[in-house]
Amino acid sequence: MVFNWILSAIPPAWQYPEDTTVRIEYFGRSYALDDFVDTPWRMRSPLSIWRTQVGAIEVHYKSDKPTAWEGPFLKEERELLDNIAHRIGEYLEWKQRELSGERLGAAPEHWRWRQRFAERIAASIEPTRFGVRDIYLFGSTELGNAGVGSDIDLIVVCGGDAQQKRDLRNWLEGWSLCLAEVSFQLYGLPSSGLLDIRFLEPDQARSEISSFTAAGKTLQALPVGTAPAPDQWL
Repeated sequence: MVFNWILSAIPPAWQYPEDTTVRIEYFGRSYALDDFVDTPWRMRSPLSIWRTQVGAIEVHYKSDKPTAWEGPFLKEERELLDNIAHRIGEYLEWKQRELSGERLGAAPEHWRWRQRFAERIAASIEPTRFGVRDIYLFGSTELGNAGVGSDIDLIVVCGGDAQQKRDLRNWLEGWSLCLAEVSFQLYGLPSSGLLDIRFLEPDQARSEISSFTAAGKTLQALPVGTAPAPDQWL
C-alpha cells in the first residue's frame, strides 16, 4: 500500500531520522510505523480530498530535542510535511477516480460505478444454485442521478425453494456490505449496506413489472449468470 511506502520514506528526510516515527490517519483508521509512539514532540498536517479533511499525517520525535522553528522541527520540515500531505490528497483523489471509472477533472458520477457493480452482481449469480430468473436495475442508479448516499435498487425474481432463497439473501448481503465499504473508502460516508432489493416470485414479477412500466418508471434488465464459473477461472 502507498501509505507504507510514505511512512518508511519520511524518517530519513528529518534531522533526527533514528528518533523519527510517523503515523497516517485516514477515515478513522491509523497506519503507522512499527516503532510509532504518540509523543508531545510532533507536527501534523491535514489530508484533504475534494477540499474535505479526511485524515492527517503526523511526524513524531520519540524524545525531546532542542527548540528549532516549530518546537524541535525545522521550517523546511514543516514545508516538506505540508507538501507530502498535499501530494497524498492528490493521489487519493486520483485513486478514487480510477476506482469509480470517472474521467479526471469531472464531477463525481456516483451512478456509474454503482451500475457496473450491479451488472457484475447479476453476471456472477448462479441461476441454478439460487433459483434466480431475472434481475432488474431501477431507481437513481438506472436513471443516472444517484448521489453519494444512494442505494443500488434491484428487483430480483426468484423461483427457488426456501433454502435457495436464504442462500441468495446471504450472498447478496455479502455484496451489500462490501459495496458499503467501497463507498466508504471512496467518499467517507458510512452505510450498513448499499443494496436495496425487492424479492419477487415469478408470478408477482409479471404484474409488478407491468405496473412499474405503466407508471412511467424505467427498468434495466441485467444479464444473469453470464460470468465464468469459479472452476473455470484457472
